Amino acid sequence: MDKYCLLLCLLLFSSYSHVSAYYPSKNILVSSVTKNPILPIFTFTLNTNEEYFIHIAGPYLVRSCNDGLPRPIIPCGSSTCALTRRVSPHQCPPTQNAIINGRCACQATAFEPFQRLCNSNQYTYGDFSMSSLNPRSPSLTFNNVRYLCIPKPFLIDFPPGVLGLAGLSPTALATWNQLTPPRLGLEKKFALCLPSDTNKGAIFFGGGPYKLGNTDARSMLTYTQLIKNPRRLNNYFLRLKGIFVNGEKILLAQNAFGFDGKGDGGVTLSTVTPFTTLRSDIYKVFTEAFSKATSDIPRVNSTTPLEFCFKSTEHFQVPQIDMKFADGKIWKVIAANSMKKITDDVACLAFLNGGDAAAQAVVIGMHQMENTLLEFDVGRSAFGFSCSLGLVNASCGDFQTKP
Repeated sequence: MDKYCLLLCLLLFSSYSHVSAYYPSKNILVSSVTKNPILPIFTFTLNTNEEYFIHIAGPYLVRSCNDGLPRPIIPCGSSTCALTRRVSPHQCPPTQNAIINGRCACQATAFEPFQRLCNSNQYTYGDFSMSSLNPRSPSLTFNNVRYLCIPKPFLIDFPPGVLGLAGLSPTALATWNQLTPPRLGLEKKFALCLPSDTNKGAIFFGGGPYKLGNTDARSMLTYTQLIKNPRRLNNYFLRLKGIFVNGEKILLAQNAFGFDGKGDGGVTLSTVTPFTTLRSDIYKVFTEAFSKATSDIPRVNSTTPLEFCFKSTEHFQVPQIDMKFADGKIWKVIAANSMKKITDDVACLAFLNGGDAAAQAVVIGMHQMENTLLEFDVGRSAFGFSCSLGLVNASCGDFQTKP
């Protein structure tokens, strides 16, 4: 681990460690985050007991509706219906509207990323509630929240208790945008900390502070720019400049991380991709550099889908991986996030080969984001990331999620 990064994290953490992070009488929406043991998903709670999985590239809130009850109609010609067409998943065919009780009712389409299914159904609205850290209003209810009402077969393989998905993309109909109305003093941002094990994590809507013990964890965040790709409106993109292994930059084509004329390429983040995935040309150079830097560590057979596996010993050390952005900011990936422990004596490099035709150059996956506070400040087009919380003897489960 880079000594400067560790020292900075410790200083920022300790500077607040004896000062209580006071919560003003503002609304900060919050929920615990759970790592699901069945599917590679993370979920949080709406409406007291309904679990929704976190999909940061999902364009809207999707809810299972299998009760056959009538729901409010959003007219086909409305501005809301037009917005659904702008962010309809590119993997799916165009959406066709439907006639309900003689009226043209807006239909929208969702893409289920695990079975890779497209399903269209009624786009409607209803009331949703979420917990708040404001002791004067520990729960807030939001009226007329737009959501896609999907019949249960679409969610047939979802674990029990998971009712739908919360799309958190940078779009007008995303869940975070509907739950952060400015009239309530909520900022256009959300933050999440994905747990690395069976402990809880946390998700916040509307801004901080994010109380970690007696620390406001905002002090630990480093910010870089969020950029847009007009061909991929549902994704958050980062302007990555280079990848370093053991402090040495891997040699790639100058535009390796850029977009092509079709909007493919670029560097994005995903909460449905278990491990960071690199396009083949990047993966080849990256793994060659990593293999060279670990030549003194015994290799063992690969474990699907991970290719580079090593014999893990008591003093097992692997090189640090740094992702450097165009503004010079560096996301340092320590061993806990770069390696996946398979058994007590086997650990694998937690990066995948996405193939020559990968839609993006780099997709930063869930394993690399775990136990790290991430803030998506959509209002300022900024992305904040902390160091690994394990470096300051903390975890995502230490965040305050109750008033």
